[in-house]
Amino acid sequence: MTAPRLRGAFVWVFGALIIIASMGFHQAAHAQASHEPRASISDLQKQFSLSGTWRFKAGDNPAWAAPDFDDSLWDSKPIPGRWPAGGYPESGQVGWYRLTVKLLADGGFGPLDDSHLALLAGKITSAFEAYAGGYLLGGAGKLPPLAESDYDRIQVFQIPESAVTPDGRLVLALRVWGGDLTLVKAWGAGPYQSSFVLGGHEDLMLSGLVVKQVPGLLICVLFTGFGFYHLYLYRRNPQLNNCLWFGIMAINVAVYGFMLTQWKYAFDFSFITLKKIEFGSLYVFPAVVIQMLWGLLDTKIERWLKGYQVIFLLLAALVVSIPGLDIHVATLGVFQLLILPLMVLVAALEFRKVREGNKEAKTVFFGLLIFAATCVNDLLIDFAQVDTRRLMPFGFFAIMISMGVSLANKFTASLSQLEREVAERTFELSAANERLEAVARMDPLTHILNRRGFADAAQNEIQRVFRGSKPFSLVLMDIDHFKRFNDSYGHAGGDHILVRVTAMLRERIRDIDRIARWGGEEFILLLPETDEAAAGALAEKLRVAVSENYFEYEDKRLAIALTFGVSAYRKGDSFDACVAQADAAMYRGKETGRNKVVLHGGSDSPRVNHPTHGFNSQ
Repeated sequence: MTAPRLRGAFVWVFGALIIIASMGFHQAAHAQASHEPRASISDLQKQFSLSGTWRFKAGDNPAWAAPDFDDSLWDSKPIPGRWPAGGYPESGQVGWYRLTVKLLADGGFGPLDDSHLALLAGKITSAFEAYAGGYLLGGAGKLPPLAESDYDRIQVFQIPESAVTPDGRLVLALRVWGGDLTLVKAWGAGPYQSSFVLGGHEDLMLSGLVVKQVPGLLICVLFTGFGFYHLYLYRRNPQLNNCLWFGIMAINVAVYGFMLTQWKYAFDFSFITLKKIEFGSLYVFPAVVIQMLWGLLDTKIERWLKGYQVIFLLLAALVVSIPGLDIHVATLGVFQLLILPLMVLVAALEFRKVREGNKEAKTVFFGLLIFAATCVNDLLIDFAQVDTRRLMPFGFFAIMISMGVSLANKFTASLSQLEREVAERTFELSAANERLEAVARMDPLTHILNRRGFADAAQNEIQRVFRGSKPFSLVLMDIDHFKRFNDSYGHAGGDHILVRVTAMLRERIRDIDRIARWGGEEFILLLPETDEAAAGALAEKLRVAVSENYFEYEDKRLAIALTFGVSAYRKGDSFDACVAQADAAMYRGKETGRNKVVLHGGSDSPRVNHPTHGFNSQ
């Protein structure tokens, strides 16, 4: 990829990230404008979004789940939306959300009876229970007094038919634990991400928990493949250090990306264990990037960059080794404070390399810019300045792609140089081998196959017969009285006749047929998918064509005749046996008058009396 095209690609990617970020503002504004949802049965046969304004009250009372409870005096809060401040419960407390959906039907679910009404609940910090019509549907984590966080799980809950009131109302309620003080201050609490949707159970399971998660899973699989492939290259050639670090980096990104999907819950790991893997892979990433980047630039890593590497690896070790989730919040703040200035400094160094004309630096520079932009976006989210979606994973992928392209270009350039050197050194040898192979397989006079080349072709055809193809036939032919002609006109004249006969035979056979010079004046044909009778018919046409033509040599017009022997190959026979059968048939023709076609089966073609039979001349 040329530099202008590469720059254009990164511009498009960066633009896409900006658009994605802007969607968060649009969604927030839309949520504030929404009011009491009303859904028809036809709407629910598809999907009906519940994102918008819900009733909210801080505190905890089991009676608030009842469908007939009056929540008209409660506050209005958006879903999705965090608990940033004011009117929300304090650390360790619980808050309730309620929403009444009017189904506009005479009770029941109507056409939805077979598919079962369901609720898709997005990510809720830190633990919650979901209710419908007063029925507990399920939840995530544990609420006080045995509080336990599980804040990024998306679930689909089936709603019982009895949850709908006789007048067609469905009251939904969320009982949410805000989590500990450290977690709330860092990330906020409440229903903060993803959609809240009402619809058919199977449809929501497929669209919400499978289809939407497949792209992330495919990306993780792709990067895993990249990683192990480059590790394999390093194992084959330990001098390829860049392949080692890129492989580690790709697998690290794949692990981190997988931890951001819902597929991680397919494994029987605790929530804390999953978070340790997620944050550990996140903190290891910059250390590996530095190692990889300076390897691409063929530059020694500065001491201050090594210090950064040690700090990031130490953060990863702390997250993995210290129990609980508090360490994640504390270390994330350190990570965010370090990563942005690091990216700025690295980008500045990269820009210097770009000005020096380093091709790899040009490629990586744009990836670093995109990653820095995603870091800024996520920092603004954490400081409650914007309400967009987190983009740092996209930044990871941007760096991976840029470094992957740079590594591929560098590897390709090295490989191309090596290939050129090898090609230059082996060109003459290859040419000599080709000439020797041609000499070994071709007759130098007639430029058709010799015995060796024909035998190879015959073995290939035998393999085809054993795989189910129709049998083939051999036609062996000999020029009658050729010795007399050599004696009369010399070997030059004989060679002339051999070349002319070869040309005449080649003009009258198929492209798939094979012809070879079998001996001095003997020729042999291999006719694929041809039985003995058809081969005999072709031989007769060739005999007539040769015998009815005159061959000019010097000032003479010469008549030539050939005798043919035909044999069909049969499974189980050897090639030599088939040739011997054709040879025996040909010699029967010689003994019975020449200028004829004799089949191995015993029938002969009628002899044609030619006015200038043999090597007569005019």
